[in-house]
Amino acid sequence: MRMPRHSLAACAAALAASALAADPPIEQIVGGIEAIVFVCTPIEPKSARIGTELLQKTSSERKLDLAALRKTDGYKAIYNSEVNRLLALPARERSAACRNAW
Repeated sequence: MRMPRHSLAACAAALAASALAADPPIEQIVGGIEAIVFVCTPIEPKSARIGTELLQKTSSERKLDLAALRKTDGYKAIYNSEVNRLLALPARERSAACRNAW
């Protein structure tokens, strides 16, 4: 059975909205932020400072135990994959990624 185009578009929009509405776990957010800060500090200090401030704000607002979060599998998976992805980029692309991270 074939769906009309407008029905397919409506289904796609609904799926996209539900995917965007689901927040990733906080340990993954922290892992991503810290990975960017780690890689960007030597090449784009301004971006690293913004990331550090974002992490501090998030940590204090949510009363996070960062030491405990860093031990979780979710944190480690995101942190390691993001660091590896950024370090695999050529220097020029890595610098651009750091400038545009936030």
